[in-house]
Amino acid sequence: MKKFILLFLVLLVVVPAAVNAQQKTLIGEEVTHGGGGGPVVKLTYLNNTFGILVGGYGGWIINHTFLIGGGGYGLTTDIFVSGNKLVFGYGGLVAEYIGFSDEIIHFKAGTLIGAGNATFDKEDPGAAFFVLEPGIDAEFNITSFFRLCAGVSYRFVIGATGLSGVSDASLSGLAGEIVLKFGSF
Repeated sequence: MKKFILLFLVLLVVVPAAVNAQQKTLIGEEVTHGGGGGPVVKLTYLNNTFGILVGGYGGWIINHTFLIGGGGYGLTTDIFVSGNKLVFGYGGLVAEYIGFSDEIIHFKAGTLIGAGNATFDKEDPGAAFFVLEPGIDAEFNITSFFRLCAGVSYRFVIGATGLSGVSDASLSGLAGEIVLKFGSF
């Protein structure tokens, strides 16, 4: 009887361990969590005039590879359209893939999908629009909690109607960006 109990206890430990060792999962056995984000400066053209957008983004980082969060940007330079000062801003959901994050220099590719508004001098309701902004950056691991990123993005603006002298095409455009990213990566 003692041999049977001993065999039962060995099988109770060995069989589940052997089965678990062969188990495969999509994400992995241990999921790591972190977070990060920070200020962003974008150099771009709006309505054929050079402009600077300032804002930030941040989010939850899963397995050092995926970031899900939010971001927003606003125009900080004076751009005039037919004598009226343009006020421009947008924000939304950010999804990002971070490749080879343990390397000193690596890349991140992501997109912002959301909405924004363009108006003149904040006096009229302006033109609300949909925005999609994919981008890619080189990311430099400066310390364990700080990364410096530089890259490009393209802002697609859709539906900016009702504002005289401004169109989707004049608000869409290429942007160079610098990101100071802080967090637990």
